[in-house]
Amino acid sequence: MKDEKKKRFHIAKKKDIPDLTKPGVALEIRKKGKKDSDMPPKEPEIKNDTVFSWDIKASDGKKTNTEKKRKIQNKTIRKWVIVSVCAAAALTAYLTITLQTYTDVSVISQEQEAGTGRSSYARFDENILRCSRDGVVLFDTDGKELWKEDCQIQNPVVEVNKESAVVADNGGNSILIFGKKGLKGEVQTELPIERTAVSEKGITAVILKEGNTPSIQCYDAAGNLLLEYKVSAVEQGYPVDLALSPDGTTLLVSYVSIKDGNPDTELVYYDFGNKDEDRKYRVGGKTYEDTVMPSVYFVSDEKSVAVGDGGFVLYNGTKPKEKEYVKISKEIKSICYDKEYLGIILKNTDKAGYELKLFDYDGKEVISKDFEGDYSKVKIEKGQVLMYDGEKCSIYTDSGVHRFDGKMGTNIKDIFPLKGINKYLVVDANGTKTVRLTK
Repeated sequence: MKDEKKKRFHIAKKKDIPDLTKPGVALEIRKKGKKDSDMPPKEPEIKNDTVFSWDIKASDGKKTNTEKKRKIQNKTIRKWVIVSVCAAAALTAYLTITLQTYTDVSVISQEQEAGTGRSSYARFDENILRCSRDGVVLFDTDGKELWKEDCQIQNPVVEVNKESAVVADNGGNSILIFGKKGLKGEVQTELPIERTAVSEKGITAVILKEGNTPSIQCYDAAGNLLLEYKVSAVEQGYPVDLALSPDGTTLLVSYVSIKDGNPDTELVYYDFGNKDEDRKYRVGGKTYEDTVMPSVYFVSDEKSVAVGDGGFVLYNGTKPKEKEYVKISKEIKSICYDKEYLGIILKNTDKAGYELKLFDYDGKEVISKDFEGDYSKVKIEKGQVLMYDGEKCSIYTDSGVHRFDGKMGTNIKDIFPLKGINKYLVVDANGTKTVRLTK
């Protein structure tokens, strides 16, 4: 009997028995069949197979999956917490930088330029146009000269409209028309130049002085005369300012006349491609009694503005009509404007100092800020109102933040905002300085 059992069973050696306590291990013992009795004895196979844990025990598998999901969720939460903390820190730093008022500057770099004492400057795209008696130079904000045009202009006045610029000799006879790559056209007038305007395409309009019969002339970008319009100052008034629409098709002129001892302003829009019944090319306009409007400009082809001593008027349309007249009771000291806003400096009547008001071109007031101190120059650029006189400078943003109130350390001829945090290009008699606002 014992011998029979020995034939039917095989006892595995201890060293061949796998550890069944380990996960994923299965033991298979196969019994020898009867029909193989004539064959030599064969030891049963012992398989050592790896299987997934949930094949062994379902409850352990669910636990493992839950732990993995929980780890992934915790990792995602940690990631978003880190992102939120970084974003909050960045926002706090940004607000700290942009919402405070700076009172000093540090010089980052400086470029010495000879002969800049009597120069005029203007932003031309992202570069700076400098006009002096000896010529016109375009340089970038790092001071690198891009091109230069030699000329002789005694009293240069610069007008810029996006891709075109005109430099005129105020009181003289020379007009230079520029594009981004340099000189495009030149004009020599027979009469003294009083006012100039330029369109985006380089079409130039000019008021020429000739007693009671001044002349308005228009030229193309190459300097060719397009038309001439004689004005009777006695009948119509004297042209004190003019502006061209960006496409160069519409001309706006402000005429001032004296009637019964009081000044009247007539705004006239001309489209020289069309003639009305009296053949005077008029397509719109209006007369404003007891008002002087010495400043006119176009915001776009269909939006224009006239500013006077009683406020400002907004006009709309290709055949312009008055949209809104914003009345201002305080005395207007100076104005500045760009394609986004009109800024007006008002003299306070009930207290010392001045008031800065910024308007959009729907006639809505954007900001109103009181300030002290006299500033002879004011401009608006890149959403900032810059006021300066001598070394003094004051800067307000279009959100009402008083960004700077202090001295630049030099007599300011002009100032331009630059890319970067609190960076500006300051022009003085010796050249240009790149500065950063500091406390």
